[in-house]
Amino acid sequence: MTAPIGYPDRFGALLQQRNELSHTSELGRPSELGKPGELGKTAPSGEVGPSFSEHLSNFVSGIDQMQKTAKVQSEEFAVGRTNDIHNTMIDVEQADISLRMLANVRNRVVDLYREVMRMGS
Repeated sequence: MTAPIGYPDRFGALLQQRNELSHTSELGRPSELGKPGELGKTAPSGEVGPSFSEHLSNFVSGIDQMQKTAKVQSEEFAVGRTNDIHNTMIDVEQADISLRMLANVRNRVVDLYREVMRMGS
């Protein structure tokens, strides 16, 4: 396993700003829904956050959409309808990376399940 390289300064600042915005409510106080490990917890206003299965379903459908977009872009480039190789390659690489990430998440979940099953015996 290799150590993470880190984010470029500009990207890291944007990511930090995004995280700060997602963890604060309209009043500027930390949101109850933004804390890790509290999926499905009821917010002060009575709203229920998305469950783990909803997050997983959205994750998989997003990857499916990326795959479809990459397929359409590559077909349009192959038949000559578009001449934008840069965006085509970006879409194809994003789809490839996201599919590999989904496979890694699946492998980790299966490994975790096996480990939990070994604990019981």
